[in-house]
Order: sequence, then structure tokens, then C-alpha cells
Amino acid sequence: MSDKKIEQILKKIPNSPGVYKMKDSSDKILYVGKAKSLNKRVKSYFRKQNDVPIRTQKLVEQIVDIEWIEVGSDLEALLLETNLIKEYLPKYNVLMKDDKNFVYIKITKEDFPRIEIVRKVLKDGAKYYGPKTAAHKVEKILNVLQKIFNYRSCSLGINWLNIGQVKISNKTIAYPCLDYHIKRCEGPCIAKITPEEYRKNISQIERFIEGKTGEIEGALNEKMLFYANQKNFEMAAKTRDKLNAIKDLSERQIISSPEHNNSDVISFVIDNEKAYFNLFMVREGHLINQENFILDAPGYQKDDEENAVEILESFLFEYYSKALQFPGEILIPIELDQDTFFNKWIENLSSSKIRIFIPQRGNKHALLDLAKKNAESFRKQHIVKWELSSNDDNIALVELSKHLGLEKNPFRIECYDISHLSGTNTVASMVVFEKGRSKSSDYRKFRIRNLAEGEIDDFKSMEEVIFRRLLYLCKTYSKFTFKKTKKSDTEFEAFLNKKSISKMKVESSKTGIFITDFDFPEKYRNKEVEKLFLRYVMEKKKVKRAYISTVEKSEYLENLGFEIIKKIPDEFNEFVKGEHLWAFDKLKLNDASFLSKPDLIVIDGGKGQLSSAIKARDELNLKIPIISLAKREEEVYIEGLQYPLNIDKDSQANFLLRRIRDEAHRFAITFQKSSRKETDQSSILDEIDGLGEKTKMKLLKKFSSVEMIKSASLDEIAALTGMQIAEKIHLHLTK
Repeated sequence: MSDKKIEQILKKIPNSPGVYKMKDSSDKILYVGKAKSLNKRVKSYFRKQNDVPIRTQKLVEQIVDIEWIEVGSDLEALLLETNLIKEYLPKYNVLMKDDKNFVYIKITKEDFPRIEIVRKVLKDGAKYYGPKTAAHKVEKILNVLQKIFNYRSCSLGINWLNIGQVKISNKTIAYPCLDYHIKRCEGPCIAKITPEEYRKNISQIERFIEGKTGEIEGALNEKMLFYANQKNFEMAAKTRDKLNAIKDLSERQIISSPEHNNSDVISFVIDNEKAYFNLFMVREGHLINQENFILDAPGYQKDDEENAVEILESFLFEYYSKALQFPGEILIPIELDQDTFFNKWIENLSSSKIRIFIPQRGNKHALLDLAKKNAESFRKQHIVKWELSSNDDNIALVELSKHLGLEKNPFRIECYDISHLSGTNTVASMVVFEKGRSKSSDYRKFRIRNLAEGEIDDFKSMEEVIFRRLLYLCKTYSKFTFKKTKKSDTEFEAFLNKKSISKMKVESSKTGIFITDFDFPEKYRNKEVEKLFLRYVMEKKKVKRAYISTVEKSEYLENLGFEIIKKIPDEFNEFVKGEHLWAFDKLKLNDASFLSKPDLIVIDGGKGQLSSAIKARDELNLKIPIISLAKREEEVYIEGLQYPLNIDKDSQANFLLRRIRDEAHRFAITFQKSSRKETDQSSILDEIDGLGEKTKMKLLKKFSSVEMIKSASLDEIAALTGMQIAEKIHLHLTK
């Protein structure tokens, strides 16, 4: 978007409350937001500020249009924003995972109520408790409660007619069932209990779910004493057993508080564009439940929690819009930007005042810390469970192979992502998964070389990265060939489209080769191609080391992987031309990761990035399947198909692809951030004549910062650079 167009739009935006929509060049909605003042809020995106999050910068770069809707109040803005986000699923909005994972406890409205686990809340007069995310935990609790209170688990329709008489409908089973015979049900289907007596048990269960265990224990204790006084010792013993079971179940609570508060305690951690939430439900001072949630958080990375107000707000709106019971207070880890929005909204839902605050000390602060630890624990468990589940019988790989039509399950999958900041420090990542699990030792990084400063071209960048990576799998490729010259066994030529562009002359012995002449013309230089040429010559001569000497220190040789040495084999002494001696070890050409052929390549992006990757692969005459995963709708594009492949979003195959793509994105972002720091630190070093990029990086790696280099001794610097360059550095930094 041009600055003039921005200015014109910003001038027209009103100061009233409302909702704004930010769009990209294809008219897709990138982000939906709400504001008390549309003008102030939207303008804030375009002000130059320090430490603006990368996700915000990337969002602003893509905006070509802004639309807004004025509303009458803050509450209307909130409701409209929520509806628009659900409708459009904008790329840069934080979204909670599909709510089909939520469950509720339902107590039906019947003469003899049933207790069920359901996924939807209906207006049917029943009581609902939730939402809860772990259905298996709810099942365990209900199984224990059924043993204590003997409520029915069948789906029979039971209508009470009179004492000793009931009418049965929906006869799905023979009755009375096994539960009655093993004392797990009181037998309402054969009128062995009245609705009034049955409802007393259901009321006890309701109080337990609400956390009112003290009331239940008190009532059962009185009942037990009553039966004992009546010398009905059998009923007294049964009541005692119920009391002990309730105490045992309630004592499993992690925390109790003398303040007897009803609180929700919420904290979260972020990792790899996902937010992992932990929610403690404290009722009457007891921690009665714990729930965990995952939100997609585009652009957010690890340790971004302090600046993730949007994520917290999104969670609060999503969760409490589905909640059926509300606490008296909500403990949160960071301050809300728009607390008045949330306060009005939740009080409107709950019809009561709810205090929302950040505890600074005491038990509540400790409880919030514990919630954060549990959020981190949940994050780790989620990753571990995914890795285990995705490798059971290779389900994910089998599914993926079937969807893509591969001849075999993809043992090795490589994924690539491009990252930059407004066209600067453009880098790429390569992550590797083998047998469905990450293999971090094979991860590799790339700095993009073929873009001008400030140029943004993800397609061109992807083509470069795939070409450079796959070149390691080639002995040669269509444009370049390498041959021995006809005249001599010691001369080799590199050809570009059959045109000779470089020669390498060598002297050989059992210990290696000495290169007497080798230099690619600058316009043809490509590090991977030059290494390919070097590998070709060393294989032909069957040696493991190559030597060369130069008059001046050579950044060119440094970049190729040559290292300064003090001595070369005696048989090569007569060929030495300069004081700088270099050696290259063939092991540097044998990168285990690059020499491993992938069974599948995954590109982070859409059809454009996929086409660029395929172009690079085809230029090298390789046959490796390549697919792309577009982030917006998690669409999978494959070669030869115009439309995305239909892979179920909840399938193991899709989950595996998203996990690999997310890991590539995380690795790229991390490298991009570190590259920015190196660039910032090394700017003054760039001014020093004769200081090459590789030596500069060695200095920064050794001394951490320019300030530390400045305080180092001349000898310490010279140990890495040589005395001549060390003196230049020392002089430049102490000016």
C-alpha cells in the first residue's frame, strides 16, 4: 500500500467504536479487530515504533485496503468482531482449535434424570456443566460418582406413574440390567426407588460437580449418624462408604485455600505459533478441575507471552462464550488492552460482577505460577503425544503416501521455509523428519544470495534454496559439466552450456592434490557449483585433501570452506607462490544431510512457491516428489493438480504435514532473528577494509559483540585474523 493511500484512508476513519477489516491484494481479509476508537486503533499500526513484533510488520506489509463498520457500543463491536472472525478465519487472527473437542456434562430433565457426556448445549431444560476438553477424565469421574450414588446409565425412558409403577419407553435393553444386580443402580426401571429419593442422589452429584464437596460430606455424615442411632447398621455402613469415597475423590485436589474463593486461574505459554493454555477451576477454595486448550497464534514464537495480549483476549472470549457457570474472579498473567470490553461482555453473560486481575503476591500469585508451569507441561506432553501417535504403525506416513500416490512411505521428509524482515536478512530453513520424527542433526540453514537489498521475492528465494540443496545430489546437471582436458591428466575444465568458463590445474600425490590454478570468473561464481567442481576433481584423483597457496588472504577461498594451515606436504613446496597456505578436506563435501536423498519435499507456501521448487528440481533432472502446504486453509498442493488435495484436516497425515511445516517456520524465524542481530552487531565491522564475512563471523562468535572485540587484546584478535587485519580492527574500533 502506498503512503498516500494510507494517509487518505486514515483521514476518513472515524473516532467511534467499531470493527475494522484489513485486506490484501487479492481482497482476502488478513485481520479483523475491534476498537473503542477506530481512528486511534488503526493509525497505531502505521506509526514507526521500536520493537514492533514481526507478525505486525508482516501484516502491515500485506495491507492494501482497510474497511470498517461503525457500531453503537463497545459490546456491539465485540460481538460483531467475534462473528466476523468465525466467518472469515483471517490469517492473522488468533483462533482456538475446533470446539468439537469440547464436552459438557448433561443432567437430563426427567423423572429419573440421566447423566451424559455431550458435545452440544441444547435448550431442552437439562442442566449442563462445562466446557471441558478431556472427555476421558470426565468419564472417570462419572464412573466413580456412579459407584457412590448409583444413578442409572441406560437410555430407557422411565415415567413414574404411582408407587410401585413406572412406564417404560425407548426399550433399548432388557431391564433391570446388570448395573442393578451388581448394586450400581437403584432400579428406577422397576420402581425400586421414587423420583424424590433418586433426585436427592442427583442433587449430591450436582453439588460435587460445582465443587461443593463440604455440603455433601456434611449431609452424608448426618445421614450416617441417623442410621446408626436407628441401629440400621447396614445403611449406616453404606453411607459411611459413600462418605469415605467422596472424601477420597475430593482429597485428590491439588490445592485448597482458606479463603473459599470461586476462581478461574488462567495462564499460557507460546511455542511455534501455538498458545498452550492451562485453566484451573477453584471452587470454595478447592481446585476441582483443570482444563487445557490450544490456540493457533500466527506470528508468535516462544517467550512472546508478555506481548501476547491479543492471544489472552481471544481465549477469554472463546472460552467464556461457551461457559455455563462463571466464577467470582478470574486470575490472568498479563494486563488486558481492552478490559472494559471484556468486563461488560462477561457481566452481560453471567448477570453478575466478576473481578478480573493480576495477583502480585500471596497464594493467588503462587497459583498463577503453578498454572503457567502446567501450561508448559501441557505443551511438552502435546508434542510427545503427537510424536508417539504419529509413529504408531506409521499411520501418518501410510496415510500421506496414499493421499500423494507415492510408491512407498516417505522415510525422509524435508521441509523448507523462507523468512525475511521487510526484504532484509532473507534466510531459509531446511528441517528433516525421518520415520515421522524430527531429526534436528540434519537441519540446515541458508542465507539467500540472489536478492538485492530490500527485494522481496519468496518465489525466487525458494528456487535458489531448492537448487542449492539438490545440487549436492548431482554429479552434474544440465547447464554445468566437468571434464578432464584432452591435453593433460592434471587439467580439468568446467563448462556452462558447453562453453568453457574455468580451469583447474593440479599436482597430485598420495597425500592429496595441490591446486596451481583455480578461480571461477566472478559472473559465474556459485559456491555449490564450485564445490561440485572441486569434488569432481578430487574424486578423479582419488584424494581426500586439496591444498593451495595465495599471496593475499582470500575471502573467496574462505567461503568455499578452505582453512589456513601452517604447513603443507613437502612434495608440494615447489608450487607454493605465497605465504598463505590453505587446505580443503573432502569431508566438508560429504555433508551427511545434504547427501541423503529425500523421499518427499514439503514447501511452506502455495502454488507459486511449489512451482519455483519444481523448476529448480527439474533443472537438475531429479525425480523427487514436491508438495506445498498453504498456511491460510492448510491446503495441500501437488504437482499437476490445479486445485488443492482433499486431505482431512483431522487426519494423522495432515497433522504430520502441519507439524513439519511449523517446525520449518520456527527454525527459519529463529535463524532470521539471529541473522538480524549479527547484522546489527557487525555493521561497524563492515567498514574495515580487508575483513571478510567469514572472519567477521568468527570474531562475533568468539567475542559475542563489537564491544567485546573492542576490549580484546591485539594478540587475541590476531589469533583469528592475522596481525595485519588485527591492527586495522584495533585502530578502527578505538577511533
